[in-house]
Amino acid sequence: MSQSLSPENEAYVDGQVAGGVFASRDEAIDAGVGLLRKREALVQRLKESRRQLDDGQFTEYDDDALAARFDELKAKAATRSQS
Repeated sequence: MSQSLSPENEAYVDGQVAGGVFASRDEAIDAGVGLLRKREALVQRLKESRRQLDDGQFTEYDDDALAARFDELKAKAATRSQS
């Protein structure tokens, strides 16, 4: 596949390779595509979260209930880390 970048992006990638951040242009471009994939996954998660909010699928917490929920989650995490 042919890769065509804007002059600004070309200079940036070349600088990253020259600085040792990436071993090659292909590695730098693969890293960029990986970030685009992660971004798309995050956008999809946000859309699903928005849908759930719109559908009323959420739990409201006051300060005390939220603190209790965090304590519950911390205890659960501690139990898992001991396993």
